[in-house]
Amino acid sequence: MKVATIYLLAANQFSSAIQNWATSKAQELIVAQEKPADFFEATDSLLIFNQNQELSAEILEVKALFDKQQKPVHKIDINGTLRVGITNFELWLETNKVKSLLILGSEELTSNPNLERYITA
Repeated sequence: MKVATIYLLAANQFSSAIQNWATSKAQELIVAQEKPADFFEATDSLLIFNQNQELSAEILEVKALFDKQQKPVHKIDINGTLRVGITNFELWLETNKVKSLLILGSEELTSNPNLERYITA
């Protein structure tokens, strides 16, 4: 299932690493140089890539904003079972009718070989 728009943050190694994968999942990819005032209002859901359920303070802050607005949030632990992670992600997209998705992940994920497994599966 393709979403209408995926948002990534430009000044982030993680975003650079998944840019091609994100392009294949969306009709439009927007790489934001900075967070404009209406950045969070423009998105209807949040996808967080993580390892071992660890989230940075910045990602937790963004997640709290989405939770407060009762917007769907999904986490993919790249150290988890690949097929389960992919299936759960696809089901989440379909169930929540995601149209405009913000994707976040920390910089250290780019050195984890499991990230490549997810974006090439």
